[in-house]
Amino acid sequence: MNKLQKIICFALIFCFLLLCGCEDNNIHSVYSKEITDSEGNTVKIAEAKNLKVVSCHASLTECFILAGGKPVGVTRDVIEERHLLAAEDAEIIGDVKNINLETLISLEPDFVILSSDIATHKKLAENLEQLSVPYGFFREDTFEDYMFVMQGFCNLTGRDDLFLKNVTEVEKRIKQITSKIPENSEKTAILARTFSTGIKAKTDDNPAGVILKDLKVKNLAEDYPSSLESLSLEALIKCNPDFILTYPMGDEKAAKSYLNSTLESSPAFNSLSAVKTGNYHLLPKQLFQYKPNNRWDESYEYLAKIIYPEIFK
Repeated sequence: MNKLQKIICFALIFCFLLLCGCEDNNIHSVYSKEITDSEGNTVKIAEAKNLKVVSCHASLTECFILAGGKPVGVTRDVIEERHLLAAEDAEIIGDVKNINLETLISLEPDFVILSSDIATHKKLAENLEQLSVPYGFFREDTFEDYMFVMQGFCNLTGRDDLFLKNVTEVEKRIKQITSKIPENSEKTAILARTFSTGIKAKTDDNPAGVILKDLKVKNLAEDYPSSLESLSLEALIKCNPDFILTYPMGDEKAAKSYLNSTLESSPAFNSLSAVKTGNYHLLPKQLFQYKPNNRWDESYEYLAKIIYPEIFK
């Protein structure tokens, strides 16, 4: 091999190695972001200048917005009920339990946010899997859940400052509240969710139930499992809690009307100690029916003032 041939050979090898290096870099940059969902699945997301995210749940949509994200597709309630976005800001992909797959796919999402608590989202995930569309399941029943979700979303958006504002600072205020709760508290409560046709006792599968536990309040619904289906006046009289706390679901006006016709109009209900002492409360929907998200501290404070007025004035 003469000198010219050697030069050409080395040049070809160098070019080959350079191309391999570029290809390797491309392989690593194709999936430049990743997120772990609430079920422990780590999802790789392709690099995109403007990450296109579709959210199939209103509270999770709010989390993504709080993390600095701008979803391209959302459920109808995000715009028409919760007013988290204007109609021109995102495409409506259907209702939370009835997502239009065709509309969702037409948006060519880089990532789809699903709720772990909605059965129809499991079926939607199967369709997304077949179409090779990245997705993740998330839940936010507790503040810790919310913190986990926000950590993942802020990692996607690169907004650590918003994690500090909407999570770290909120956590600090929650700890300030719970640190004042007496360890030997013997307060009792019945927590109930009211809607237009019924009232059901609730335990700790909702924000108010979780907060009551953190405030050292005994939720008597745990001792009366039959009331979880339908809370009766007889059950309330039997357990006679210190506090009766209800929050509306769906049409708030219809829920209040049901409460009035079935409980509030009864002399027996008005003879309960919780009612006579002014400890019967209808909790605000924004803080207790919806996930509080960056208002978790407000939810804690709201209940703390009801349960311990002598401490939280």
